[in-house]
Amino acid sequence: MSFPKELLRADIRRLAWSDHKLLEGCATLSAEELERDLRISHGGILGTLGHIYCGERVWLHCLRTTADFGNWRLPPGPEPGIPLELLKKKWPELWTGFDDWLENLPESGLGIELTLQLPGRIERQLPRWKILRHVLEHSTMHGGQMIGMFRMLGHQPPASSPMDFYLAGEPNIVAEMRR
Repeated sequence: MSFPKELLRADIRRLAWSDHKLLEGCATLSAEELERDLRISHGGILGTLGHIYCGERVWLHCLRTTADFGNWRLPPGPEPGIPLELLKKKWPELWTGFDDWLENLPESGLGIELTLQLPGRIERQLPRWKILRHVLEHSTMHGGQMIGMFRMLGHQPPASSPMDFYLAGEPNIVAEMRR
């Protein structure tokens, strides 16, 4: 496996671990704290967590698209709120989905350009590797916002940064779920 592909697989493992840590951290909060509008990102912790999940789900669908299917359209509008219990149940499917997709993708597959139809009639062609990098950065950015929200509520945030992942020995949540 090439170094770029191996690096992206490590990033996907880190993404799954970080998402998992944020979910664990949410278990320490009351329902009111989860839903409180903190006027950051997507309202509050649960809204932002749902946004991260939806973003990962939508972009995984995009990455699985083949160029011969034509334009891929970003779904319009925000999704309604997703309960924490449903996120805990459904999110692992995305983590394994990203891992399986990348593992089975031919080396040349990362460079294949997909045509994206974005809001405002914007159409762009981007290689899959750039789309995946967007997913990783998007989730990391919103995860950082959630860390601030935990602190605003007076709680110790979960350790979910890339360095926390490295210091924890790079746990492979995806592999653990497959057991």
